[in-house]
Amino acid sequence: MKNIIVMSGDIGSGKSSVAKALKELTQFDIIGTGTIQREIATRRGVTTLELNKISQTDRSIDDEIDAYVVELGKTQEQLILDSRLAWHFIPDAFKVFLAVDTVVGAERVFNAARGDEHNPSLAVTLENNLKRQSIEDQRFNHLYNVNFRKYSNYDLVIDTSFTTPEVIAQKIKDCFDLWLQQQLFAQLWVSPKKLLPTQSIKELTVEDALAENAAVQVFVCNGFIYLKKGHQQTIDAHKQGIKLIAAHILSEDPKAELSPGLTALQLANNVTIAILYKWEETLGFEYSVYPEKTAS
Repeated sequence: MKNIIVMSGDIGSGKSSVAKALKELTQFDIIGTGTIQREIATRRGVTTLELNKISQTDRSIDDEIDAYVVELGKTQEQLILDSRLAWHFIPDAFKVFLAVDTVVGAERVFNAARGDEHNPSLAVTLENNLKRQSIEDQRFNHLYNVNFRKYSNYDLVIDTSFTTPEVIAQKIKDCFDLWLQQQLFAQLWVSPKKLLPTQSIKELTVEDALAENAAVQVFVCNGFIYLKKGHQQTIDAHKQGIKLIAAHILSEDPKAELSPGLTALQLANNVTIAILYKWEETLGFEYSVYPEKTAS
């Protein structure tokens, strides 16, 4: 096993800040391919968003970045690599994905006020982020036949929406150490605020509460993370101020049957706005965005 930690993630997930905090814990060097992209964009006199658009027809941009990452995987040790696709090109590295709420991610990008990105308002920043995300998804799928946002590609997935870079970095370090020792650890660590219920509060019974001693189980559908089991644990964790809870991902396939006769998509579509409102009232927060029902 190499002492290489590769970090992919959503736009605004805080990869750079987490990498700096992780360097303090590991003393590993940091290399970010985002810097390479910005350098290429500057040389061509375009923004990073425009460069992503150009990349759809100009393969040389991806080839340049890919070759660089592959070489790092062959020659480097004790490295933290901030790269969307490093997990694909360095398969024996410790692979980490940083997830973030879309609105929180947009707020971070907007507040960063990078000179090479045109983000005059939060609304425009969110729109630009979504466009960039769509372009990246399409390009990576076309060029490599991969979905880099699929959690199963990674050894560790952490939601950074409501947690400091220092806490995230420590969690990565702890799991990395266990990985090196070939010991088990939870793949997903997520804020209670990011989990959506599939049961209403009034439906939680004593039996449900007792069953909550088992691991929290979730499924991913249309970019949202839903609770299958662990509603009471999530409520308790939020009330105790716990920033991240461990969860087991049952499926990322909307067609997977997770209950008798019910797919993940059907379970997600059964979650009404009334259920979400009551959940918010109980936990004392509001979601930044609500899921929309989609066709089976």
